[in-house]
Amino acid sequence: MARKKELQLVGEQSQTEPHTSFCVDWISATIKENPNAGAFDFLACFDEISPRRVVKALHGYTNAYRWQFGALMMWHATKKSMGVHIILSGSTLRALHDKEYDAFFMLKRLIRCNAKLTMVHLALDIVDSTINPTEFYQLFKAKQYSGRAQTASIIENIFGGQTCYIGSWNSERFFRIYDKAAEQSIKGLNWKRLELVLKGDYAQAFAYQFASEKTVERAMSVFRGAVKAMADFPHRDWIRALEGRIEKLSLPEGKERKTREWLLTQVVSAMAKYVVETGDDTLIEEFAREYEAAYEKAYKQAFPGTNEDSLQVNS
Repeated sequence: MARKKELQLVGEQSQTEPHTSFCVDWISATIKENPNAGAFDFLACFDEISPRRVVKALHGYTNAYRWQFGALMMWHATKKSMGVHIILSGSTLRALHDKEYDAFFMLKRLIRCNAKLTMVHLALDIVDSTINPTEFYQLFKAKQYSGRAQTASIIENIFGGQTCYIGSWNSERFFRIYDKAAEQSIKGLNWKRLELVLKGDYAQAFAYQFASEKTVERAMSVFRGAVKAMADFPHRDWIRALEGRIEKLSLPEGKERKTREWLLTQVVSAMAKYVVETGDDTLIEEFAREYEAAYEKAYKQAFPGTNEDSLQVNS
């Protein structure tokens, strides 16, 4: 068995303690017909804040409202099974917060309505640190991290600087590190953002875990746990920025574990049985070629438009 690579502590420690702030920066959810669908009136809530107008619907919906503060609500005129889809961006959530309807309030109400959370972004802003996306990409490339992530990429941003992606965009969880000051066109400010994107079952799991205890610290502990489970770096300011309690983010009913077990038992067993019955030993070699081609295709779909230096790295 190959010896695990020893991790070396890296990165200059900033002279002052990095300042961090945490927020929920995106929520999208679908409320379908069920006994609790009307547990909270989002339409009335949004109408209290600002006027709305009819806009073009997206994602196969036929009707949509957008409020001045940014909330988007979509539905289908005849296909009631599609439910009502709500999108709350970062700026929208900040506007809601100013009206005492913060992101955590919205998450809890969505859970009460039995909504299906489709995407949640959790963001940690880090000011005055030595963290930068390029260095973290190089650490990943050199396998100077612990965690389960197997892919990473780095892209040039149209607003300047680079974004390091850890994990695949097509997966249900990944995180990115980028220069928030450059994105906001703010000069002279050292402001990086660590953003965790949760989709599907992971978004739902986070919402359920948070709904049971409405505190920002609870959300932060889940955030730290999810990020570190993917990739934890031996970088001085990374360690300082992510200090604190850690809580595991688990899929409902161990879905991820069951999928892996299915691949290792059912698929492998079926292949072995076929080879024994047919004597077709070439299947294994052909399977390996097909897997490599499928993996390359999936990687390109996960990281469209990345530069030639983008790569997948095995942990």
